[in-house]
Amino acid sequence: MSSLKQRPASEISLVYVIGRLNHGIRKEMRRDLAEWRLSVPEFTALSILKRRPGLSNAQLARRTMVTPQSMIEILAGLEDRELVKRTVDPNHGRILRSELTAEGERVVNAALLRIDQIQDELLEGVPDEDRERVLTVMLQTMQRLQSLQ
Repeated sequence: MSSLKQRPASEISLVYVIGRLNHGIRKEMRRDLAEWRLSVPEFTALSILKRRPGLSNAQLARRTMVTPQSMIEILAGLEDRELVKRTVDPNHGRILRSELTAEGERVVNAALLRIDQIQDELLEGVPDEDRERVLTVMLQTMQRLQSLQ
């Protein structure tokens, strides 16, 4: 990263920087989530279900950015570990709705504390208003990316 510091920000590709950040953050997450035997997609699914219980497989797959087939496997593994329970949607017999179990809630809460620490470490020394602006821009970028798909 030291060679990046020597160049003006305008000469560095945002897509490159985001890619490097993504790679580094996922590496840290994999290491830290191992304590709970969670992969990054499993953790992502659990954290989404914490905020939005009752999502279908397809909805959860879109939010997790994996294929519906991969989400079926992820949810089956989480259900086997009793972190998630799935119930049939009363209006659509083929749709399963997922939600956290008490153990799933405990695990995701503990893992979220560690993930928050990673974020704090990455943003150490960055003023709160700059953190807010970075998050706002990243959210706008995510929304734009979703509209392109």
